[in-house]
Amino acid sequence: MYNAFYAGFIDMQPIEAHKPDLTPAIDLTDEQKLQARQQCFYGCVFCGSPVFRYYFQPDSAAAVLICHLHAKQLRTTLLSPSTLLERIRQPFNQQRINKPGFSFDPNRRVQVSVGMNTVYADFVADSEEQYCIWVNGQEFFTLHAESGWLCFSFSLSDNTGQPLIRVERGELIQSPEQWDYTYEINTLKIRDLQRRLQFTAQLCNDRVLLTKGNFIDSFGDGFVVEGNRVIAMLDGQKGGQYMHRIEPGRYKGGWALFNKIRHPELVMPGNFAFVCAAKRKYSGSER
Repeated sequence: MYNAFYAGFIDMQPIEAHKPDLTPAIDLTDEQKLQARQQCFYGCVFCGSPVFRYYFQPDSAAAVLICHLHAKQLRTTLLSPSTLLERIRQPFNQQRINKPGFSFDPNRRVQVSVGMNTVYADFVADSEEQYCIWVNGQEFFTLHAESGWLCFSFSLSDNTGQPLIRVERGELIQSPEQWDYTYEINTLKIRDLQRRLQFTAQLCNDRVLLTKGNFIDSFGDGFVVEGNRVIAMLDGQKGGQYMHRIEPGRYKGGWALFNKIRHPELVMPGNFAFVCAAKRKYSGSER
């Protein structure tokens, strides 16, 4: 009796066998990544999130886009291998009929709002960029147009300017462990270990609305976005605040902070709606 029961118990044990073969695709070329983005419609195959990592498809050299949340669920068997295969065949964004995805009409402007401040991006060519937040030569939030599709790059810091999260064309390159990522009804939310919101943005094909995040460089220059407010930071101190809307205009950039004293050689790309030129002097002993 014991042996039969034990044998049956052993047969029920191999939970690992039910886990999908989820292998990070870490050596992809730019062309392979572009192909994966196009095949997955520029989002996680499960939820459409525009922030993801590349994984090899089961028994294939091709890559698939899977967000942080659903990769975790696959590893903990909350999602089955058959569900993964189904989503690979029919990615979430492919099913979004009459709902915003990341494909856009090049004749239609993309509204970009940081707090209550709004500009409009026009993408004429197949491959263009819109610098939404730019600080001393560093791109903190950028839109990329790829043949009628949008993808996003951004860097998130803490309030001292230490980098926390880095996303390049949708790919999650750097992130603190066990932070929580969700994407629901076009809104991406990132929470820390204490479940405090660190980043909130509505990301879709015709509207980008950023309402939470720290975008500060290592010198303490940058922007803090809190709800409707956009706060400029100079040398780690508040240098100004924006709470109004501007009239629609054509800009190749949104919000820039340019410390001419610290970086006299820099040249800003494009025409920005807002420019903060730091005037505070600092001694050579400062960083």
